Amino acid sequence: MPAVPAPTPTSAPEPEVAESIAVTPHPEWNAVRVTVPQGASVTLNGSGYQPGQQIFIGLGIDRTDGWVMDEQSAIADAGGNYSFTITIAADLPPRAYGVLTFVEDHGRGGPDFEATKRYAGIDVVAS
Repeated sequence: MPAVPAPTPTSAPEPEVAESIAVTPHPEWNAVRVTVPQGASVTLNGSGYQPGQQIFIGLGIDRTDGWVMDEQSAIADAGGNYSFTITIAADLPPRAYGVLTFVEDHGRGGPDFEATKRYAGIDVVAS
């Protein structure tokens, strides 16, 4: 009896991995600006914080109070650094957005609070 060839295993195509772009928010508005396709990820990196300090993160329409992501937060590690990844929704309309990071001051406001703010512009483009 002739040998029957074993079936050749097939695999499903690997899913496309969304591009990830690293950005470090800056104290000056518009000093940092990146272009990100819909469905990609943006990893925010920061340093110079106190270990264990909570950094709040918001994503909104550029130069408005229109937020497109609920406020998130990251905790500074033992070296005072944090990293936080935002995945841009595949259906988020292409336009200019902005990231704002800050350290909570429990409503005191003033120059110390303002000094904790960091910004990054994100131009979302169609994928």
